[in-house]
Amino acid sequence: MFSISNENLNRDELHTKLSNDKAGAIVVFEGWVRDHNEGKKVSSLEYQVYKELALKEGEKILQEAREKFNLHDVLSVHREGHLKLGEIAIWIGATASHRDDAFKATRYVIDEIKHRLPVWKKEHYVDHKADWVFCRHHSHHVHFEESDFYKKQTTVVDQMKLTNAKVLVIGAGGLGSPALLALASAGVGKIGIVDFDKIEISNIHRQPLFTPNLVGEKKATVAAVKLQELNPFIQIKAHNLRLDAKNGEALFKDYELILDCTDNMHTKFLIHDLCFKLNKPLVSASVYKEEGQIRTFIPLGDEGCLRCHSKMTPDDALLGNCNDFGVLGATTQVLGSLQASEAIHFINESKNATLSKTLFMNLKTLFQIQVKNTKNPECLICQGQVEIESNDLEVDLEECDESFMLLDIRELTDEKVRQFTNSDKKIALCCHRGVRSKRLAENLRSSGHQHFYSLKGGATHL
Repeated sequence: MFSISNENLNRDELHTKLSNDKAGAIVVFEGWVRDHNEGKKVSSLEYQVYKELALKEGEKILQEAREKFNLHDVLSVHREGHLKLGEIAIWIGATASHRDDAFKATRYVIDEIKHRLPVWKKEHYVDHKADWVFCRHHSHHVHFEESDFYKKQTTVVDQMKLTNAKVLVIGAGGLGSPALLALASAGVGKIGIVDFDKIEISNIHRQPLFTPNLVGEKKATVAAVKLQELNPFIQIKAHNLRLDAKNGEALFKDYELILDCTDNMHTKFLIHDLCFKLNKPLVSASVYKEEGQIRTFIPLGDEGCLRCHSKMTPDDALLGNCNDFGVLGATTQVLGSLQASEAIHFINESKNATLSKTLFMNLKTLFQIQVKNTKNPECLICQGQVEIESNDLEVDLEECDESFMLLDIRELTDEKVRQFTNSDKKIALCCHRGVRSKRLAENLRSSGHQHFYSLKGGATHL
């Protein structure tokens, strides 16, 4: 078993857990906090661990050791938090019929833990500023100061403004991945990531935060780990949830700037309306095939809003997305990076280029045009009168308890579905991506059948 502890480790207790009369040997490895490192006097160590992935990856490592070295058992505990000199930072114990297997197993486990686990170590020195320490190739450490990290950009931005900034990025996909990488690299002090999806193999070509071995993992969690590895000086928070009107208000209040990196109209308009209700500036981008656009919104400003031109939220069924029409990774990476650039300039100067004009780009022809943002003087949203659209029509899979019946309509006609209008259960309609099911549920409800719902995201989330 692999575990993480914020308390001192008890050697005898851990040793007892591995007791086995069939074992011929036990080998124990203990990593201690020492009082020096590379000529500097160390006063203490601080470990930060991304638990969700660390626990899963740690257990994988132990299982690999069991299979490779014919072990009876193997156990490992890693500390987190602030450790004093002499405390055990990591404990590994392996039992086997033969000592050679146990020796090799403990060496294998410690090497793999240092290489694969999302664990960051900060050394506190007696006579020097505390340093983050990175282990590479398991044999030496690389030290650097935070000022070194941003040395090449401090002449063009106010680094302190970025350090103090709090940015929420909604969507960690094609736009969100490059945007997050750019924001983290620039040193935005607190970054939140909202995404409900899990990594699919079809994501990899346009979402550079992810790799094939991570298929099935939660996007927000993996993205947070990758960004923390990239920049240990910032705070990253993963929000593994689907944004809605209920959780959106509480979530937005902790951040000063919002980035919309989503790919559907309902969510885009929800983000927009929440920002105008809570007075949060918003940088929004979207992509269609090899085209894209970026626009920045400031509530109560003179530049207008989405509702100035479309009071009703557009139906996603009338629009294309990357699943239906395809998209190049190069296109999303350019637009996502530009979106992050606009966010950085807004943080630095309280304005940017897409506040006054919307940028439209065609990445195939390299044609671009900027269209002046205009305000409808009769728009209630621009006047601060914001009502968030209720959306009890859609449900998450987790909400579908025994009172629901899940009905896949992909091979059913609408008339076949109407046979369930007299059902005693709530009916959650499901299609490929939730577009047809939502439209059908709306039609059924308009006919008085209020027990019909649509599964959010469709079958891609089953």
